[in-house]
Amino acid sequence: GIAITQTPQIPPPELLGKRREITAYIGNPKCVSSPCLDYMADVEKSLQVIFFPEDSRNSTLVDAATAKYLQENPDAIIFAGPTGSKADADRHMAIAASQERTAVATFDWIGVFAALFNLEGMANEIVAETEGRYDCSARNAAALTADLPEEEKKTVLWAQYFNGYGWSVAHCPTWDSASYCEYAHHCGTNIVSRPEGLGTSYSFGSDTLYWYLTDEEFLEVGKDADLWIYPSKTFLDVYAEKKELLDQFKAVQNEEVYDTQGQGEHSWHEQRLAEYDVVALDVCALVGNGNPNAPVHRRRWFRNVYAEAIGFLPECNAPSEIGETYIPAEAECSPLFEDSAPLPDDSTTTSASIIPNGSTILASFVAGCLSFAIWF
Repeated sequence: GIAITQTPQIPPPELLGKRREITAYIGNPKCVSSPCLDYMADVEKSLQVIFFPEDSRNSTLVDAATAKYLQENPDAIIFAGPTGSKADADRHMAIAASQERTAVATFDWIGVFAALFNLEGMANEIVAETEGRYDCSARNAAALTADLPEEEKKTVLWAQYFNGYGWSVAHCPTWDSASYCEYAHHCGTNIVSRPEGLGTSYSFGSDTLYWYLTDEEFLEVGKDADLWIYPSKTFLDVYAEKKELLDQFKAVQNEEVYDTQGQGEHSWHEQRLAEYDVVALDVCALVGNGNPNAPVHRRRWFRNVYAEAIGFLPECNAPSEIGETYIPAEAECSPLFEDSAPLPDDSTTTSASIIPNGSTILASFVAGCLSFAIWF
């Protein structure tokens, strides 16, 4: 069995139909969105949860409980963050898909998990099918924008507010700088990019700098964007605090603000990682560059904060569904034309996968319920 420490480690085993191999979750169970894992933890009690709500920051308690779990499960391994763990290092596997900049490359790390279960062939099929749908939406967008003047393309603001720091805004010097840059390029639209050096930077003890803008800087950068994707659940609270500022934004005036609660509060940081092709379909639909013919794609991840309720994932059809593979909803793309347009320059579908059978892979993957406080 395996123990997971961060919720983004959940989708790959689910895609491979290996939920039963997850025997422990080390962390706050409120962060888990998977209905089937919730069922395993809350109803079946087959998933052990190592968490101490009365003293959640006490690493001594967690370390002791983790050591006991390893002793009771001698064949188990723990999926840790990118640096692994100092205790029982031989039983920890450092995983790091967040080191990849694009959604495509991040998804391809399903091969790490597949290698553990000798399911490389299955992983290759999943990767190929997902990339096929992703290519389809890219070709549709390319066809729809082929003759569209640059000034007529919609502009997307991708930004959120962090108390005590300021506004974190997309930075896209190249199309593959981050997943939001990738999606904008994929869908043939423009994205507001924080100018180099603008704002105040913090390192948070790492080698990476995280940049934040003041209200005044943010207004100048983002006020004219056609629509705003706010990748968090806090927009309405921030709006209540900064109404005078935000009412000056075109996207707010036109009620074109979308958060990432289309499938619930935490799913964006979990299930979304299993369906980057559906996220691309969502973005293309938002900017008007999706296939307009029936069946029209229904947005799954992005929720209009003015007009739409917070979404939720359907209940797990337990126990049968627990052993089944996860199949994303709305994962269907119809080509606009039989001979579709070529993919955008520097195609976003370049894959790091095909995983050879019998491969040995050591990797790392970081994130979790709280780790997204400084990146998205």
